[in-house]
Amino acid sequence: MISLAGRDILHAWGKFVFTGVGLGLLIGVTLVMAGLYRGMVDDGKVLLDNSGADLWVVQRDTLGPYAESSSIHDDLYRTILAMPGVSQAANVTYLTMQVCKGSSDVRAMVVGIAPGSPGVTPGWPAYLVAGRQITRGHYEAVADVATGFRLGDRLTIRRNQDTVVGLTWRMVSSSGDPMVFIALKDAKQAQFLQGQRRDLAGASSDRGRPRTQSPRGVGHAPGR
Repeated sequence: MISLAGRDILHAWGKFVFTGVGLGLLIGVTLVMAGLYRGMVDDGKVLLDNSGADLWVVQRDTLGPYAESSSIHDDLYRTILAMPGVSQAANVTYLTMQVCKGSSDVRAMVVGIAPGSPGVTPGWPAYLVAGRQITRGHYEAVADVATGFRLGDRLTIRRNQDTVVGLTWRMVSSSGDPMVFIALKDAKQAQFLQGQRRDLAGASSDRGRPRTQSPRGVGHAPGR
């Protein structure tokens, strides 16, 4: 049988070579597709794994912390801590925005983390490749290496200047944006200033136009 197979290959070696190349390409494409799929799933789970939370508490009638914007009172975690079976609770914010360094901008997910420590407080980066974790309540940041930032760089997030004190790796959002971790107080200021800028932009765009009075009714605030 082996002799016959060898003779067949010698008789039609061109077909044998093309068949081998085709099978190799087919196997290679299959492995590449499997690798891309596993990589996308892994990147999509990074944000979930980083939070370390077993249960999320979000605003009522919203789709959760990632699919839709959600806002709750910052002191609600104290009520949650008082519930039976809850061992740890903390606030965390997620803002996708442009982070400025000098004259260049980088699109990143800014994560506001509460005071604590990695592995205990939700949202903290699990590991660093350089530098240290955030130890101050203001103006310090830990960035993913994919942002291109280095230790000691000064980042502009809204009106605040944050210094990069640590670098982490493979910390990206579900859309692939690298993460920048800052103190929770600074993240709240950035979120407030974002809304303030929109209000100012709307006020300036209406300058010079006639204003009309609209009837005011009783509004219903969304549940939190």
